[in-house]
Amino acid sequence: MSYVSGALKRLVTERADERCEYCRQPQGLSLFSFEMEHIIARKHDGSTTAENLALACPQCNGYKGSDLGSIDPETGVLTPFYHPRLQMWSEHFQLAQGEILPLTAEGRVTVKILRFNLPERVEERLFWAEIDG
Repeated sequence: MSYVSGALKRLVTERADERCEYCRQPQGLSLFSFEMEHIIARKHDGSTTAENLALACPQCNGYKGSDLGSIDPETGVLTPFYHPRLQMWSEHFQLAQGEILPLTAEGRVTVKILRFNLPERVEERLFWAEIDG
């Protein structure tokens, strides 16, 4: 685990609007603290800088781990995950009735590996929508 300064944590959290940058869960509605996630893991020479950190809920960070991508279930091609510093969420995902639907290959592998649409995660998302608006 690498040290992330308080100032850097604040920058990442504010930039993310206090939401998981992968599944968009609001931090304020979580029972657990969100984490500073290395988009490119340190074991792959990722740096602890604003450009390589994302705010992530424990579920997304745990499922992603140090992975960088996966095999696209539609094409069978090795595909990188959605990159929150380089790509726009709305270009890769669409929210529909609590489910996060992929729009691209990057979206498909991210939805699959980060398990966005497990029944309990979909239920939580519907609950957040009622509370968070």
